[in-house]
Parts: sequence; structure tokens; C-alpha cells
Amino acid sequence: FFVLLISFLVISPAGFSHTSESESKILRVAGWDVYADPDNPTKTIGYKSFEQKEKITIEFTPLSNLESIIDAAESGEHYDLIIISNEGVKPLYQMGLAKPLNLDLIPNYQSLHNNLKYNAWCQFDADVYAIPWAWGPTGLLYDTEQMKEPESWSILWDERYKNSVSLWDDVSMIWTVALSLGYKNVFNLTRQQLNKVKQKLLTLNEHVFDYYDGYDQMLSYIENENIAILNSWFDPSRRLLAMDKKFKMIIPREGAVGMFDSYLITTQNDTDSLSYRYIYHQISPAVQKQMLAVTGLSPSNIETIALLSQDEIQSLHLNEIDYFNRMILWDVMPRKHLYEEVLNEIRSDFEKRAAPA
Repeated sequence: FFVLLISFLVISPAGFSHTSESESKILRVAGWDVYADPDNPTKTIGYKSFEQKEKITIEFTPLSNLESIIDAAESGEHYDLIIISNEGVKPLYQMGLAKPLNLDLIPNYQSLHNNLKYNAWCQFDADVYAIPWAWGPTGLLYDTEQMKEPESWSILWDERYKNSVSLWDDVSMIWTVALSLGYKNVFNLTRQQLNKVKQKLLTLNEHVFDYYDGYDQMLSYIENENIAILNSWFDPSRRLLAMDKKFKMIIPREGAVGMFDSYLITTQNDTDSLSYRYIYHQISPAVQKQMLAVTGLSPSNIETIALLSQDEIQSLHLNEIDYFNRMILWDVMPRKHLYEEVLNEIRSDFEKRAAPA
């Protein structure tokens, strides 16, 4: 009995022993680029301690939009895990590309934020298919040394910041402008509403320095003092302090869209036990603290709060009970082609304006 008890106690927290000889020595992950290790973009945040413990190699493919992530999942490249935003989980489930998860093998799942456990975005037919690990709004990020805290998205059209504005080159610019016009049905706008959004965006083109295409370009524009105000799906304000840039993220009075990102195990995965241990590791408080230091996103594991300073808790709004519920979570768009038509017109107009006379 005592031999058996000792054997049980030395098993890893997720219920597995370390990587066996028969198990793969490489764990392949694809997902949002913001989760790349800042010093090694071919690795995920938190990779060092996991690689050392498991004696394996993590290979990360950073991607900058949902379509690319879904393409990666179905590409046949044999990714073991995908990091995807909440609205992307159901399509992968419906395509048969995600495995149902055994939560007994991820015991710290029970420590997740109440809004994230057993949520409808990740659970189908009584099975959970994705494990949330980070969340946050696509909020308004602004330079505190150039302006006082804005109250509204209307600050984007303020003449004082002409040519200092940027938006993510993504459909989220439509959602953001729709909110500025008072629309809440941002994922299912009528043609009339979309036309009003388009006109508002065409006006905004006069103020935009550039539309950034991802994490790295956005940080570069801020570092080079090209932009002072933008929408962003993560909060880099703490990281920007190292560049002596004092930015702050807020949700304006009109609200903000938001998301949570999750890990799921693909049906191509042949390293199940290793993948479960990796997920357990990634949502542990220690790694969650690393994640928020890099991305400014909030941790899914509420036990992470015990490791944070009061300043960190306040900057992430973790002391505000209703903050999560103030977000309109990213969702699928039944008429996405209409949104794409607007985006193409906005991009074309911006290119014409930017072209030398």
C-alpha cells in the first residue's frame, strides 16, 4: 500500500509521468502571435521551464488572424495544440479538428475565472473542447503623456491627434467604429448601419498614420512615436514602460468588444499526455503571471491574483467584478462578406490617400 501511495504522489500534477521514450520529443503549437516568447518568437510564453522539465522541444507558429489559425489547424501540418479566440472554437469543433478533453487530467481547470469555466463557447454535447488561458477587451490604448484619459471612442476623430491614430488591420475596426456610433449588434450590422460605419471609417482615414497588421508592427509604431492612440486586443502598457512609453488601456463609455483565448488539442495530436501536461503548465499561476507581463492580458486562472501586486491587479481591472461582463465577446458574423467589402473599400481609400501626389 505504501509503495503504491508513494508512486502516486510522485506523478506529475496532471496525472502523468514525464515524457516516455515512445512519446514525441516535439510539441507543435500554432496560434495568436501575441503569445510568442518575446526573446524567441518560435517558442511560446512559458516554454523554458516546460522544456527543461519534460526534456522536449516546443515549436510555435505565431499567426496574426483567425483565418490563419483555422487554416493551420486543418493544414495537415500536424499541430498538437492550437491557441484560438473564443469564436474560433466552435468552427474547429464542427470541422472535427478538436478533441474532447478529459478535465480530470487538468485539475487546475477548476481554478479558472467563473465566466470561463464550462462556458458555452468551449463546451459541446457535454464535453469541453478548449481550455481558456487569457482574456481581455479590444480596448482603447492611449499615450498618457499626450492626452488625459478619453471618455469615448470619438477621440479617434479628434483633430489634435491627426496622423497619430492607428487601428488593427482587421474586421475589429468595424466593430470599434460601430460601437462609437452606439450600435451594440456589432457582429450582425444591417446594410444601413454598415454604410454609416463605412462613412465614419472613410473620415477616420484622414487621421490614421497606418493600419497595423499585428503585434510586432503595433509595438514598432509606438516605440518610434508614430502613433498615440489606437484600438488593441491586448494591453502592452507594462511592457511599453521598458521603452519609456506610458500608455494605458481603457474601455470607453460605449463599451468594447473582447475575447478569451484558449488551448485545444487537435485530432492530429499523437502526444495526448504531453499536451495535457503542457496545458496544465500554461494555466498554472506562475506561467499565467509570465503571460500577463508580456501581453497585458488577464489570466484565466484566478489563483494568479495571489502573485500580483496591487498595481498589476488594478491595471488589469481584476478588482472590478463587472469588467469581464462589460465586453461584447468576439462572435461569428453571419454576413461577413459585407464586412469584408467595407474593409476593402477602407483599405483602398487609405492607400490612395497615402500614395505620393
